[in-house]
Amino acid sequence: MPTSPAFDDVTVVIVTFNSARTIVECVGTLPNGIRVIVVDNASTDGTCALVEQARPDVEIVRNTVNEGYGFANNQGMALVKTDFGLILNPDTLVDGEALSHLMAAADRNPDAAMIAPLLLRPRGGFELPLMGPWEKNHHQAQTEPDGDFCTWFLTGAALLCNMVAWKHVGGFDEAIFLYNEDADLALRFNALGYSQIVTPLAKVPHVGGGSVPQTLRVRWLKDWHMTWSNYYFEGKYGGDPVARRAQARSSSFKSGLRALLYVLLLNPKKVVGNAAKASAARAYALEKPSTNRRPG
Repeated sequence: MPTSPAFDDVTVVIVTFNSARTIVECVGTLPNGIRVIVVDNASTDGTCALVEQARPDVEIVRNTVNEGYGFANNQGMALVKTDFGLILNPDTLVDGEALSHLMAAADRNPDAAMIAPLLLRPRGGFELPLMGPWEKNHHQAQTEPDGDFCTWFLTGAALLCNMVAWKHVGGFDEAIFLYNEDADLALRFNALGYSQIVTPLAKVPHVGGGSVPQTLRVRWLKDWHMTWSNYYFEGKYGGDPVARRAQARSSSFKSGLRALLYVLLLNPKKVVGNAAKASAARAYALEKPSTNRRPG
């Protein structure tokens, strides 16, 4: 089936990891005929089979090892031949109307590196984290905007990327396995002088953390990578690296003590969370990477 002329210039890239709960609706909501690339990070829950059943036209890249969100997105974006690549989380729903608004915003803002929609929360309200110039931390907007506006940060759940700008910046920093990769990308686009636009006309439902079952193993992985990525991000954009490693060692010790306390209190979630934070902080202090993949 041919694509709509408005969508001939965009390719969708979705990274999955045990995303069986949401991926069928995600790919099913996308307009028919548009090129979709799913990069699967070694899922074990049948994600790839579900994609094949739901949309046989989807191209699937099957990684045998999970090397991280940024790495997998870079894999998918390297296959994009159109002028735009649309990066989506598997727990987002982008229909033809939302995509049309994103493409129209790209036409209105030809110098923008990325265009993002207004993300809708499942229980109502919207998700719109903002960041000012030279800031490294973002905050949630309280008022829904009434038109396109420029910001210094776009959340990575749904990003329409200008491929010229994407190649210029070099994609995601693959040292980051998970978390803060979108903030890092935004800061690098800012440094190169690109604008980043939110268009509230494009409204995209976002489950938010709903694509992966919340087991204790997932809790460990999330807390570990969040902790490591926070240290890496702060270290990359300022501060004394020796002081950062010393802070990480102190944090590792404190989190380890808290984990032991929660063993006594019979709280497995708190045990796992604090043990993960202790492990990640220690890894950063010892200058260990977040992934075993060798550079290059």
